[in-house]
Amino acid sequence: MKTLDTSIAELQVLLVEDDEIMRVSIEDRLRIEGVCVVAAADIATAKAYLRRGDIDLIVTDIRLPDGSGADLFQKISERYPGTPVIVMTAYGSVPQAVELVKAGAVDYLTKPFEMDAFVSRVQRSLSRIADARLAGEITGIDGTQFKAGSGVLGKSTEMRRIERLIQRIRDTDSSVMITGESGVGKEVVATLIHQNSQRANGPHIKINCAAIPASLVESELFGHEKGSFTGAGQQRIGRFEQASGGTIFLDEIAEIPTETQVKLLRVLQERIVERVGSGKSIVLDVRIITATQVDLEKAIREGTFRSDLFWRLNVLHIHIPPLRERIDDVVYLARLFASRQAAEMGKTITGISPEAEGWLLEQSYPGNVRELRNMIERAMALCDGTRLELHDFLSFEEEPELREAPSLKGAVKEAEIHAIHAALLRNDGAIAKAAKALGVSRKNLWEKMKRYDIKN
Repeated sequence: MKTLDTSIAELQVLLVEDDEIMRVSIEDRLRIEGVCVVAAADIATAKAYLRRGDIDLIVTDIRLPDGSGADLFQKISERYPGTPVIVMTAYGSVPQAVELVKAGAVDYLTKPFEMDAFVSRVQRSLSRIADARLAGEITGIDGTQFKAGSGVLGKSTEMRRIERLIQRIRDTDSSVMITGESGVGKEVVATLIHQNSQRANGPHIKINCAAIPASLVESELFGHEKGSFTGAGQQRIGRFEQASGGTIFLDEIAEIPTETQVKLLRVLQERIVERVGSGKSIVLDVRIITATQVDLEKAIREGTFRSDLFWRLNVLHIHIPPLRERIDDVVYLARLFASRQAAEMGKTITGISPEAEGWLLEQSYPGNVRELRNMIERAMALCDGTRLELHDFLSFEEEPELREAPSLKGAVKEAEIHAIHAALLRNDGAIAKAAKALGVSRKNLWEKMKRYDIKN
């Protein structure tokens, strides 16, 4: 017997087929494949199974001795809404099967069919149901709440490993460093660490270090007293103080100026902070999580990042692999994002077509999970059917020769966006270095990134 994913093996299939030889053959093959299946020869028996309330997928013939598959489908839609149905039909009844699919059935097969193809269809449907169950365990539309083992990060071995690691470190206050390319989900992992820790009821302060002007980093992190510098019109409580009793997340940690790194090191070593312009030490009770897409060991060799600070921050290390290296997550996350977008947009979308899912699996995703989410959002906006089809993803990819010539202002914008992306890529995402290469200030570059919605 083949081993199925545990979440799939727990699901129950109801087979409704009046031909005894066909019914027994299908039943035996599904059990060989590890699928849990019960079988009925008529609608009356099928309804008895449905009343038990444990059926996850129904596979039914269209012609049955006490009615039709269409009648059964109607009853399922009324009394057990949302239960997926696969229809089996002879060639002459294909139009009726097509109508049932339009009405909400997830698939249909034409008899006679190859048993391997049949099993593949069933397993694919079960996989979708299992994915939906995992997604349903996530609380909150932003996906930042999850139960242990819910699979919010993905279903691949790599992401399940990270999920287990988050559970193992829940009772420690050790610093955590999260690394990975832009868009892989570093902030999501940081949030999950906080929410599954003993500090979950405390504050969770998030800071993008690249978004803070270099001259204001110390004031932002550590606070300042009134009159401590020009423009300090009132006392300011720093983000470390605000995070007391909880967690502080420092994203893009490589962007902190070297002079501030010394003070941050002291905070880590002594667990105290002093506001700018004050000699009073404030005791901290905070866990520190950092994230970066920059190679910090390379930055240490170049003298832009302190090695002693690196080792203080890198007590526990979580590396998130890019989406292209965990292809098992692509379809799962796409279905999850589609479900969320449908809810947000008020659309009734039953899923993503096999052709569209196949196309998604072929993409390279340089923008990782963020890019996949954006693709789903665009396709959802263009979709006018009950599921996302391949043309919904392709329709926003215009042929270059069909595009209208941009205005001068538009051409400047496109050139700036291209130049910023290229500079960030050449400098491993380091904003300070990218700004220097572009001949602009760090603040100027950040403002342009914000204006053009360029994520780093």
